[in-house]
Amino acid sequence: MRRRLTYRNLLLIFIVVILGGVSFLVWRNFRSITPQELVEALPDNVDVAFDNVDYTETRGDKRLWRLKADSVARQAQNREALLENVRMVFYDQGEFGDVHLSAKQGKWFTGTGNIELVGDVTITSDEGQALYCQQLSYDNEAELITSETSVRLVAKDMVTTGRGLEYFLPQRRLVILEQVKTLLVTGKKEG
Repeated sequence: MRRRLTYRNLLLIFIVVILGGVSFLVWRNFRSITPQELVEALPDNVDVAFDNVDYTETRGDKRLWRLKADSVARQAQNREALLENVRMVFYDQGEFGDVHLSAKQGKWFTGTGNIELVGDVTITSDEGQALYCQQLSYDNEAELITSETSVRLVAKDMVTTGRGLEYFLPQRRLVILEQVKTLLVTGKKEG
């Protein structure tokens, strides 16, 4: 009996060839990485790198703040960690509720707990206020947030701009330092 080449046989041959090609690609591209290759892949002056970091700072049994970052590269000799896409929450800030903070990049000084943030820094509160600037520093010991750049504070009925700020966490007091201008927004329309 003579075999004929049918569509079913062609389909079977096609499936076997595709499976063989996929198996070869998986074998070539998903090999295990040796520890030496992993260390060589780290950027210069970086001892350890992590993705999707989530850290909560506490004092006693009270949580003070939480830091999340897409990536962290730790430099042990400097005792600092370089952060990418940073998100923070400062808990229980009185009338402001929890205060949320985000920035493109930052440095976390692991010895002191201090943090410096740069790039599209945004602070929002549970009450709807928002503060925008390009640079921000957090002093862990003093529980003080500062900035030397231009700032814009947006609240329900006003917009305040200025240069530099200090936010004292224990007292829940915000001070814009220089060139302060406030625009009051009323909800009344005439006419």
